[in-house]
Amino acid sequence: MTTRPANVKSIEFLSSPRGDDHEAILLVSFDLLASAFTGGSDTITLGGAGYENEVATTSTLATMIANRRRDGRTWTLGQVMGAWCGRQASATNGPDFWAQSAAVSAGNITSIVLMSASTGGSNVTTTTGMWDAACVLLVSALASGN
Repeated sequence: MTTRPANVKSIEFLSSPRGDDHEAILLVSFDLLASAFTGGSDTITLGGAGYENEVATTSTLATMIANRRRDGRTWTLGQVMGAWCGRQASATNGPDFWAQSAAVSAGNITSIVLMSASTGGSNVTTTTGMWDAACVLLVSALASGN
């Protein structure tokens, strides 16, 4: 089993913390940068290693979120609440695929597998070519400080 570090493409706030409400809902999109994914054995991790907008980074996803906000708050990831499909024309069992089994761990999203359906389905294998569309995760996060 190989862990593939993702390229975090965008982090968009659907809701922002205000007053006593410190929770936010985010859309996080990602792809793999020139890295193949072998369905059934590989997993993908967002944060901790990999890329942010195609620039190598060791930042956690929580730190990437804080850097986007620049408000001095510390961010703690809550849960992954949903996923939209990515696409690669040359993907085996594709071309569309969904991120499944995502887990939050130490400020990152880990254990992501690519499948041919939003639930269940077949393992998807991608090539080293660029993806035609990024996968998108719906994520909750909690801000603290300030």
